[in-house]
Amino acid sequence: MEQALIWKTIGVKKPDKALHGLAPYAEYLLLERGYSPRGVRRYLQDLAFWLRFLEEGGFTPGPEAVRALLLKERWAPRRVQGFLAALRSYYRYLAQVRGEAVSDPTEGIGRPKAGRRLPLHPGPEELKRFLEALGAEREAKLLSHLARFLYGTGLRISEALSLKGRNVILEGSVPAAIRVVGKGNKERLVPLSKTAREVLLELGPPQGNVPLFTFSQGRHRGRVPSARYVEARFREAALRAGLDARRFTPHKLRHAYATLLVENGVELDAVKDLLGHESIATTQIYLHASRERLREAASRLPEL
Repeated sequence: MEQALIWKTIGVKKPDKALHGLAPYAEYLLLERGYSPRGVRRYLQDLAFWLRFLEEGGFTPGPEAVRALLLKERWAPRRVQGFLAALRSYYRYLAQVRGEAVSDPTEGIGRPKAGRRLPLHPGPEELKRFLEALGAEREAKLLSHLARFLYGTGLRISEALSLKGRNVILEGSVPAAIRVVGKGNKERLVPLSKTAREVLLELGPPQGNVPLFTFSQGRHRGRVPSARYVEARFREAALRAGLDARRFTPHKLRHAYATLLVENGVELDAVKDLLGHESIATTQIYLHASRERLREAASRLPEL
């Protein structure tokens, strides 16, 4: 894959000097590890920061340099965790894939414990306001279909945008499920909720290699939008509706789907499979979120 195509795929318009040597690693994360463009971009941003720090400070890669950087930046625990994960992954790639004689600079560095953040997601009334605001966008139908479909399936935005007609499983002439290829090229079957089924019926009969979600007008007609485009339009619509834009990202719609499943008694193992999580530990946060919401609701009961 050419470098220019790699940068375009992960949404980097003008890669700075520190990123130039990381193109093969970005391709590896995308094609072999199945990372999303957003995940690759985050890893590369951390690595570019690390490489600039080494060059400017005259450090050699190692635990001493990592400690010096963390001491200088004073990041929150969650930010430190993400940075260390990026370094570990990159140096493992250099050693195991490229066969270079390098060691992990995070070896011996303590991993700070970060408190779990409960996912913030919108409620039904807020979603109605959000969908109304999307109606003012130029590609209102596309964006509304995507928002409702994400809410009705819990898919990652990258998964939804990669869907084609052949991914839809029909019962008679009615969409019943979708076949999704997620992280690490792992395939899973996601039954359709009523909302998601209605979206597909509105889109019309699925056709082989034709993408499900495309622009309907202008010079991009028939092309699949980028995840960044969808995120930006969602943000603008939420702000226009007077809503907290942080709670109306594609990923928060995934949170809403998962939490509602748990609140309605769906087993965590089933939710894990529907979301495409590798570990049930990742899914358990929705159980905590569900309990928190129920606790809050109970606290509002009037005293007798």
